[in-house]
Amino acid sequence: MALEISIKQIQTVSQRVIQTNRILQLTARELEQYIQEESENNPVIELIEDPGYSGFSQRSGNSDEENGDFWNISDTRITVQEHLLSQITQPLSPKERIVLDYLLNSLDDNGYMRADLSETASRLAVNISTVSGMLELIQSLEPEGIGARDLSECLLIQLKRQGYTDEKLLLFVSSCLDLLAENKMRKIREMLKCSDEDIRDYVDIIRTLDPRPGSAFQNQDKGVFIVPDIYVEEGDNGFAIRFNEHLYHRIRVQEEYRSMYRSLKGEEKAYLKDKIQRVSLLQRSIAQREQMITSLTAYVVQRQESFFQRGEGNLSSLRMQDAADILKVHVSTISRAVNGKYLQCEWGIYPLKYFFTQGKEDGPVRTDLRKLIRQMIREEDKEQPLSDSMIERKLKEKGIEIARRTVAKYRKAEGIPDVYKRKIN
Repeated sequence: MALEISIKQIQTVSQRVIQTNRILQLTARELEQYIQEESENNPVIELIEDPGYSGFSQRSGNSDEENGDFWNISDTRITVQEHLLSQITQPLSPKERIVLDYLLNSLDDNGYMRADLSETASRLAVNISTVSGMLELIQSLEPEGIGARDLSECLLIQLKRQGYTDEKLLLFVSSCLDLLAENKMRKIREMLKCSDEDIRDYVDIIRTLDPRPGSAFQNQDKGVFIVPDIYVEEGDNGFAIRFNEHLYHRIRVQEEYRSMYRSLKGEEKAYLKDKIQRVSLLQRSIAQREQMITSLTAYVVQRQESFFQRGEGNLSSLRMQDAADILKVHVSTISRAVNGKYLQCEWGIYPLKYFFTQGKEDGPVRTDLRKLIRQMIREEDKEQPLSDSMIERKLKEKGIEIARRTVAKYRKAEGIPDVYKRKIN
């Protein structure tokens, strides 16, 4: 009897961890859909009517006045290609950019890569290693699983990004999906040397993954709304962080079921208890999701303070592992927390992943500087364009120490001609 109790406790913990990780991984849009599905399957759930709630399906039809000042923001519609490009902060050579664009345009509606790598290398006259490198870059972006060449690779990318290391689970996904579809359980057991219970656990984990990571971008006519998950606003006492609680319904147990539970017995009471516990678990998972995103944003604001004060051109080096160490969580938790989440500040709306970059310690990252230089040249007076020395001085006025030759190097890397060729007489 004691052994049976122990096993049940382990299973409960496992289910709780799986759901908490899944909820953290979801975008706000996906979480709202998940809550709606749970409310349809669980009769005790009550959706709380929030005056500020808008929901994604109604956003396009509401005015700022109807939603109040809270919604006084500009929604953005983007394609999957634009969404992926917005996350890339590392510098790319002209050849790499050509390959990247080609591969991005080779994604199908579900986010799968349909270009053959060898054929792409031959067509674009580049090394296969360049093509492979750009595919790896795409597969490192959000949503997890994007750029996979088949279902197995899509699921494996997500599992590895989420920190799963069980070799049997990974082998199950890479080699046994067809056998599972054909219900050849015996062959799977022999191949993995595992039990039916193990297989059921593997299937439960797979069900938390997204087999179609590009599906949210399918309907290009309607576009995809980006509504911030979190706001960063500067006040008298520094930066304030405000979580957007109006993106999805709040939930609670309907009072009539609480009253009913107290009067029931036997199987009926056990059934209702299970349904009520599911609501409590979902509430805790959502609360933990919000707390993690808020804590992570607070750390990002602290580390990227120069960016939030001055805007683009002031982004510092920051790794997800750094955040994981400070928040005392696994790096996979940070990856889940930034997945598909957006932040709005004075300078615009940014993917949360945008703030995790590689660069010189405590200095602006190279890609951010290149973007700022490109913007300055785009806005210059074409009759009196900016020389590299003038750009150097303007950057120093912003508190960015940079040499003229470095400005010239970044300008050339962006494919921008010198001041004489840009001048319009």
